[in-house]
Parts: sequence; structure tokens; C-alpha cells
Amino acid sequence: MVLYQFISTQHILLGSYQHQNAHLFFALTLVFLSTLKKGAVFRPFMLILILASIVCTGYVHFYFEELLNRRMFNNLPDLIIGVILVIVVLEATRESFGLVLPILCMFFIAYGFFGHYLPGTFRTMDLPTGKLIASLGIGFKGIYGKILSVSANVIFLFVVFGGVLQASKATSFFKEFGKLAGKRVRGGPALSAVVTSSLIGSVTGSVGANIVTSGSFTIPLMKKTGYSPEQAGAIEAAASSGGQIMPPLMGAAAFLMADMLNIPYLRIAAAAIIPALLYYFSLGVYTVLQANKAALPRSKQKIDSKEMIQTALLFFIPLVVLVVFLTQNYSPQTCVFWASISLILASFVRVRTRSSLREWLRGFIKGAVAGSQIGVVCACMGIIVSTLVFTGMGIKIPAAIEIWSHGSLLMSLLICMVISIFLGMGVSTVTIYLLVAMVAAPALIRMGLDPLQAHFFVFFYACFSFITPPVALGALIASGLAGGRYLSTALESSKAGLAGFALPFLIIANPILILQPQAPSTALTGLVSSVLILALLEGLVVGFWIKKPDFYEVFLSFVCLAMFLGQFVSTGWQSFLWFTAGVTLFGTLIFKQWNRRKEFAM
Repeated sequence: MVLYQFISTQHILLGSYQHQNAHLFFALTLVFLSTLKKGAVFRPFMLILILASIVCTGYVHFYFEELLNRRMFNNLPDLIIGVILVIVVLEATRESFGLVLPILCMFFIAYGFFGHYLPGTFRTMDLPTGKLIASLGIGFKGIYGKILSVSANVIFLFVVFGGVLQASKATSFFKEFGKLAGKRVRGGPALSAVVTSSLIGSVTGSVGANIVTSGSFTIPLMKKTGYSPEQAGAIEAAASSGGQIMPPLMGAAAFLMADMLNIPYLRIAAAAIIPALLYYFSLGVYTVLQANKAALPRSKQKIDSKEMIQTALLFFIPLVVLVVFLTQNYSPQTCVFWASISLILASFVRVRTRSSLREWLRGFIKGAVAGSQIGVVCACMGIIVSTLVFTGMGIKIPAAIEIWSHGSLLMSLLICMVISIFLGMGVSTVTIYLLVAMVAAPALIRMGLDPLQAHFFVFFYACFSFITPPVALGALIASGLAGGRYLSTALESSKAGLAGFALPFLIIANPILILQPQAPSTALTGLVSSVLILALLEGLVVGFWIKKPDFYEVFLSFVCLAMFLGQFVSTGWQSFLWFTAGVTLFGTLIFKQWNRRKEFAM
């Protein structure tokens, strides 16, 4: 599969739909092969599903021209194959990410068939059964739609690159550089985890892989320093979740955003730089405040400078290749192909950085399996999107949001936030983003938001669903590594990653955060306010700044936040007045805390 996808970046082997079909064939087969054994139990049913995958995708391949000519007017064999393919995709999605998304997809399918029985706004036309089945299956609108195309052309290759990077010795660089960043502060391993996860996330965009890769050495160090298992797991989960918003390689949803907005991916990556830095700044503040609150010892980690220098090339060479190719307007798939090649070649420069053939194969396999899982999810999402379009629900839900919010932008944003968090329980970032972007982002755009702002708002809540209880998959993985209680880890990770929930609103208030044009003075005050707001929020959540705040200081902190809010809802000199008052009060709070200190050392 990897070989086919890599060759396809350099030579057109198949047409667009046929390429999607080949990608789906590989993805379905690989998902079922990877679950052929569950523990020690052999599952022969997976062989039947593999056979069904081969038959269905083979049918599409060999009868492609006929299917294209009779699109939406398919014969009985076409419809039978279409139904089987939908079932196979749903089962592959269940094997990859659990029951939530397949159940949601079946709800949308049922709505397409029985929506005409509903009363009121959400009633649909009585849609012809044949056309509906065709639109979901092999009519080149559902499974074989735009979303699967993005997976086949872009997402899979970037996921494989992340797997190859983990197989290289670049992880040694991440580990040693992270130690360097946390060397001079209390609870240094926690800050090391933040830096390490941001570096890994910048070139993988995978939360689970990030937690496992960096958490395997950062979590034990944090626990050894004095962090509780729940705090250690929470910091790692929050830091790894931020990898999805960290350029140059963000999560898979970022590529879908570029496709939906019809803008170059480089524009998305550039827009994410400031929010990503603010997020990791906030998380760094959280770790330092927690360490000082608990009076944890200074870091005594030994740094292997030689190892860090020798393995630095494995990170920087593919990163530079990737950025240079992107800035030269090459396609994302071409960029990641040459970044992968440069990584493999760079590893052979020194003997110590060479991975064995087994390690490289393991990296390719991990990347291909993860990419295949995203591929089947994209196919499943294609079914949902097709239903939204075919039934008109994609128009009705945005209209309903406008009605529910009574035309209030703030209320619409809160509704979108709740929908994103609710849908984020147990499904992937790609799924949440696509669903909310399809049904909610249009309402925000109609209410006057710039499309990039609206989609970034949705995108952030999709990314940080990994640390949102009650189903926080990132916290689940991290709590397992740390040996902590899951729910406590999930709650603590929400506190650590608080910026992920505040930044979407700050992006709406300060378009400069995503590099949208603003007056220089407004942009500058907006940036300063964003930094101070995030610092204040983390101090309130931790219950500590320089010293533990008294009731009066906590009250003044909320007043300070209200002043910054006043800045965002005002214009002209009134906005500047609120900003000046907020900064003055913030400075007063810090001065008051500083005077109360007995001893404090960073």
C-alpha cells in the first residue's frame, strides 16, 4: 500500500475515482488484516470481510466506465455491491474507532430512508430507494466522495511519514532537546514533556502516537520528580493533543479544512502558528505553576549533548524539505514524499542514526495501519456528508442554529462548542471536524464570521476532544501509561489544556491570531490580552501564581478578565481604555503577589 501511494505521488497510475477505489481496497484489507487476531483469538469472520472488500472494490475497478455512465441509475448488481460496501465500511470503522461513528452513520442513513415520515422542519422528500443507495455506495458521491479523495491523496502519506519518523532515531533528539528545555525550572520533566510533544506533534499530528512516543519517557520522569500519576498523564495528554494544531504538519483534519475552504494547506499552517504557540505557552505556565505550588525539586536530568546533536539532522532535514517544498507551492503529497525520502537518506549519514530494516518496516506498517484507519473513517464520513446533501439537512441545521441563537453570534458559538464537545465523545478529530464544519460552520459564516475563523473555531474543539471528559481518548492512553485514574486524569488534562477551549473564542475576538488583517494597534493589544488572559486562567485553575492567591486576589482576577472582555466587545478609544485598565490591574496583582512571597525561584 505504501509503495503504491508513494509511486502515485510521482506518476499518475489511475484516475481520480479509481485511485480512491485502490486506496479504499488497501485500507479495508489492512484494517481487517490487522484485526484478524484479537489477543490469542483468531477471527475467521475477518477473512469474509476481506473477501467482501476485494469483491466490492474489484467490481468498481473493472466496471468503472459502466458505473460512471449509469451514475444514479444503477442496476440491481450495482445496488447489491453498494449495500455490501456500505456494510463493510461501517464494520471497518467500528473495528478502528468503536461503535459511536457507525451508529451515527446508520442514524443518517435511516434519516435518508425514513425522513419523509417526520413532521415539521426536518421532514424530507420521499427519496427514491435506488438513487439513495447509489448516492451512499458506488454512485461516486458517498463513499467515493471528496473526503476519501483527501485521505487517498494527502492524509495517508502524512500519517505514514509520522510512522517513519518514529521508526528513525529522531526520537532521541526529541528526548534530549526536551530535557534541555526543562533543565532550569522546577518540575523540569513536565516542561520537557511539553516541548518534546510539541516537536513530535509538529511532524506527526497524531495524538495517540505522540502520547506513546514521548510519554514512555516523560511520564516516568514526571512521576519521579513528584507529580502525581494523574498530573503526569494529564500534562502528556494535553501536550500531545496540541500536536494537531502545531505546524508544519498538523492533524489530518487540517488537510480537510484546506480542501473545504479551497485554500492552500500552507495558509492553514501559517494561520495556526500563533494559536499553537499560545497553547504551548499556556500549558508551560500550568506546569511551572503546578511545580512551584507543590515545591517540587529542580530538574537533575542529564543531557546527552552528543546524542542530541547527532540526531538533530533527522528532525531538521525532513522539516526543512517539507517547508521549502510547501512554500514553493508543490502539492502536499509531493512534499511529504520527498520529506520521507530525505529522512531515510539522512539516517544513513552516521552509523549511530541508522535504523535496521526491521525498524523501518515497523514504522511503515504502523503508519499504514493508522492511515488506513483514517481512510475507512473518511469513507464512512462520505456516507454522512452525502446524506446531509441529499436530504437537505446540511441546509436545515445551520438555519436551525440561527433560530435557536436568536441571531446572537455569541449564542451560536456556544451552541457550536457544545455540539463539538458532545460529538467528540469517542470519535476521531476528523469525524468531529467534518460533522460540525458541515452543519454549524455555515451558520457562523452567515452571521458574519470569516470562513477561516469559523472553521478554526470548529477545528480547535475537534482537536481537544481528546482531553474532554467523559470520553477523553488521549487521557485514557496517558492514564494507562501513568498508572493513574482515568477520570481524574481526564479532568486534570482539561485544566492543563484550558487554552484549547479558550483560544477559539480569542480567535473570533482577535482575527490577528490567525493572521487575518487588523489595525496594528488593535492587533498588538489583542495579542497582549490573549497572553495575559491565558496566564490568568491557568493561575486560577491551578490556584497559584507566585503565592497562593487570597480571596481578594481571585476576585480581582475575575475583574481583570472582565476588563479584557470589555476590550473585545468595544471599539476605538473605549477598547483601548479597557485594555489599559486590564493590563494595569494584572500588573497590580503580580506586584501584590511578589510582595507576599517568602521564597520563590524559577
